[in-house]
Amino acid sequence: MSQELSRWYRGRLVVGPFRTFDPGECTALEREIGLPLPPAYRSFLAAAGGERLDHSVRLPACEPEPIQCFDNLYQLGRDDAGEYGWGTLLGEYRRSRDGWLAENVPLTGLLPIARNGGSDVLFLDLKPATHGQLHAFVHAIAWPGYLGDHVFTKVADDFGAYLDSLFIDPDTAEDAWSDVAGSDSSDPWRRTVEEWLDKELPAWRAEAWATPLT
Repeated sequence: MSQELSRWYRGRLVVGPFRTFDPGECTALEREIGLPLPPAYRSFLAAAGGERLDHSVRLPACEPEPIQCFDNLYQLGRDDAGEYGWGTLLGEYRRSRDGWLAENVPLTGLLPIARNGGSDVLFLDLKPATHGQLHAFVHAIAWPGYLGDHVFTKVADDFGAYLDSLFIDPDTAEDAWSDVAGSDSSDPWRRTVEEWLDKELPAWRAEAWATPLT
């Protein structure tokens, strides 16, 4: 497993650790599902299949919470225990067939590829007629100002379009900077966060939460 902190892919920061891409694991996943992975997603797995993608996407169907984030990426292959466990693509695919997702989502041909801390899930559509599309299931929260009903909605036409639609939510930016602001300016991760914010939020240094650089 690579000890790299991060990789850039199509202008997006993907956070590691990173597993060595194994085409055989792609074959095993496709064989079990019975459908092929889209080339755009397979290319992402080969080049930058890390564990986190800390970006947000706007989903109008999720008003009054249109800004959603699916930052925890599922991994190709086996986990550190040598199993298809939680957080692996094949493991999550298998578990999704029997859990709460199956009660709320039309799962035929859908591969779960990411989630967030609230267990909202991002899916890759592998069905021939809609091959490559992305969809999301977002939970309702029984509280004023939050999503009143579960939502299952289309996110993007393909994985490339999904990456292009991503942005950094200001709250995410503030949290990321607060985690590194007190570290030495030569710290590799702090430098990565600075580069990330400079690229995607060029005016971030003027924000009240952006402490002066040392």
